[in-house]
Amino acid sequence: MDSRSKHSSQTPRSPFDKVLIVGAGPAGLLLAILLARNNIPSTVVETWDRVDERLRATQYGVPATRVFRQAGILDDIRAESTTNFPTICWRSVRTGERLTGIDLSVIKEDPDRMAILPLNKMLHIMLRHCRERYADYVTLLFKHRVIGVEQDATSASATIEVGHGGGENEEHEANKIIRLTADYVVGCDGGQSRVRKILFQRNWPGETFPTQLLVQNVYYPGFEEHGWEGGNYMIDDEFWGLIAKRGRAQDSDADANADGPLWRVTYGDSAADLSQQDYLRRRELAFKKMLPGHPDPSQYNVTQTDCFRIHNRCVQQMRVGRIFLAGDAAHVCNPFGGYGCMAAVLDAQGLADCLVGYHDGRADEDILDAYAEIRRDKFIRFVDRRSRKNLERVSATKADTALATDPFLALLKGMEGDVDATRKFLLTLQKQSSIEFDFTTLYRKGPASSRV
Repeated sequence: MDSRSKHSSQTPRSPFDKVLIVGAGPAGLLLAILLARNNIPSTVVETWDRVDERLRATQYGVPATRVFRQAGILDDIRAESTTNFPTICWRSVRTGERLTGIDLSVIKEDPDRMAILPLNKMLHIMLRHCRERYADYVTLLFKHRVIGVEQDATSASATIEVGHGGGENEEHEANKIIRLTADYVVGCDGGQSRVRKILFQRNWPGETFPTQLLVQNVYYPGFEEHGWEGGNYMIDDEFWGLIAKRGRAQDSDADANADGPLWRVTYGDSAADLSQQDYLRRRELAFKKMLPGHPDPSQYNVTQTDCFRIHNRCVQQMRVGRIFLAGDAAHVCNPFGGYGCMAAVLDAQGLADCLVGYHDGRADEDILDAYAEIRRDKFIRFVDRRSRKNLERVSATKADTALATDPFLALLKGMEGDVDATRKFLLTLQKQSSIEFDFTTLYRKGPASSRV
């Protein structure tokens, strides 16, 4: 089956006609939307029979919200997200003391301010846009599992099992094998990327951390009763993490006595090499130490839990001929600081801008090399280092000396209570950050060149 045929008659002089995107996660769906807004068709194939409902990202910094605006989805995100996310702070687990923080309310009217929304809800927004606004340009194929990718001088293709779609750990029964062909294939299929494994086998440089990360939706009135709000980074050498208010009850929690606002408790357990059940048995102890009021299990309600190993890894190449990697398929990092999903969003924007520039005659084909080189460099030099520092800050820092030993926390402490200094600091950060790159600056000046 040739996935390039649709719309090809409309753009006969373009250097390419269609893109095949593997993975209906944030990078894949966002890339499809950004291409569709520029009249470039794509096909998105996804192994599962649905978008991923597991507990993943919830906060999206300014670089990401700018891309959401470009994609035309920011208003929908704001409509479903937490409207009031006043502070981010750092606390000692041992004492519960708030060490320092930053007041985000000073920029609460800024159009590019942080967005807070569970990733599964974000994916449903993207999916709705693909189906309702861009149906002429985006073809969505669920229960399509890539088992091979190939390329030649003029095209790239994927061999796909079509059949029963399941989750990550469910059996998959193929009904038939098909091949989809396009001009380019983009692997946006997450940390377990089949596209990456086909290209590089097990070669994925980086590190897997020995500890387990537990992520859960929690309803506990003690958060509000003890005056907690916003995001709370928890510093400790045994149980460390982030406890953050995430707004309304999840639809999936409707029958689970989900009273009050939703909180997301993400924590690492320093105990190494335990079974998942052993980690879950230790949760009662972790919550007793981390949550305000040191509650017993009868005092809170956990409605969803996912367990993950955490990694910081990056491929050596994000482009191999006509095959690209983006988002977690190319690189992963620990979740502290929200860099993982933000990097995926910026990959999708960067590759879209490069493809659009080449498609429309405003750039040569080598702009696609620039995508691969620059986005990988941004991850290695900034995302990887900063996410590691954020992890170290909560898991390997002495809370009682953190203000004296951590320059960043000391900087925040010095700004507390100074609205002007805080606003200036945040607005400075909101200018183009070091993890962003505007690929349209690589376009040719003047009118687009004529296409062959």
